[in-house]
Amino acid sequence: MKERFDCIVVGAGPAGSMAAKTMAENGVTVLLLEKHTEMGVPLSCAEAISVTGLNRLVDPDPAWISTYIHQALLVSPSQKTFLLHHPDAGYVLNRKLFDKKMAEEASFLGACVKVNSCVVGLLNGKGDGYDGVKVMENGQIKEYGAKVVIGADGVESWVARWAGMDSSLPLGKIESCAQYLLGELEVESDRMEFHLGHSLAPGGYAWVFPKSDSTANVGLAVTPDRASKKAKEYLDQFVKERFSHFKILESHMGGVPCFDRKMSLVKSNVLLVGDAGRLVDSLSGAGIANALLSGRVAGETVSRFIKNGKSSSVQLREYEERFFKEKGRELKFYSYCRAIFLKMTDEDLDEVVSFLNRYFGTTRVTSLQPISLVKTILQSNRRLLRLLRHLVW
Repeated sequence: MKERFDCIVVGAGPAGSMAAKTMAENGVTVLLLEKHTEMGVPLSCAEAISVTGLNRLVDPDPAWISTYIHQALLVSPSQKTFLLHHPDAGYVLNRKLFDKKMAEEASFLGACVKVNSCVVGLLNGKGDGYDGVKVMENGQIKEYGAKVVIGADGVESWVARWAGMDSSLPLGKIESCAQYLLGELEVESDRMEFHLGHSLAPGGYAWVFPKSDSTANVGLAVTPDRASKKAKEYLDQFVKERFSHFKILESHMGGVPCFDRKMSLVKSNVLLVGDAGRLVDSLSGAGIANALLSGRVAGETVSRFIKNGKSSSVQLREYEERFFKEKGRELKFYSYCRAIFLKMTDEDLDEVVSFLNRYFGTTRVTSLQPISLVKTILQSNRRLLRLLRHLVW
């Protein structure tokens, strides 16, 4: 007899752990599986999140916050700059600690958490559903049963593939990323940097996210079908130009998916959360906040499904409906913005930075509505408005 749970969550990143924690809080039996030997390792994230994106779902703990961000510096292709001051802009997390803490909270509430447990397949169930998962543990295959499976296994989601959910993306809808954790730097610990330019990072941008006044996550993203080199080659050039002295402490490579509304988040009794469901801001590549929210909504939906004794998996579609009711318009808007961004010239980017300096002047910003600001930027430029003519807002 295989061990059974109400729900199995595959992947213990922010989305998976939040889903497991939410269900455990509601008395649902949960198995949370992580293929790596410890949570948060290896790192595949720039670790930045807005204050609102984090605080609405998690109580901030100084133990896993590296820095508090109060400024954002935008640098154009011709080195024009715009500095935004904001008292509550965001955080740069210590994801290695944050991920561990999230999984620990799920465990404390009753979830069964296993590391070094690599899911290698889904178990076929009755009808078109699945009866659980097959897991490689200590060199042996073990089976665990469940009424519901949640795929929180990131951009390469095997759960999605095994369930027959089309998660494929063309090269233009994924970003190739490279990042270093650099030490021995001189940086402002409360200031993020965003660097633009098609020769610098084709179809993307470079970032400097401080983790202290001497260390920072420094990386960039490129759109593969617009780049002539690997992301790491562009990053090496940027680092040499940006810093006169540095030491590479860690190196990370990976991919970030763009939002794809055509992709379903639910099929039968399988749900996808976070990057596995392509729930990413297509303009910035930010995904932690959406991962946390999707995990919470999925966990609440499954909890109701289990506690109400539902036999039809149709009830699980409430997860997709609820999530997109709250975040769908925003994610779609940023997809449009990315389409426009990819058509912009370096001259357009220079003009955006100049406009921001004119628009804000010496005003000290205390609150910011990103979508309203982006719309204002687009409406300020006739060429950008022309790019919008085939897009429906």
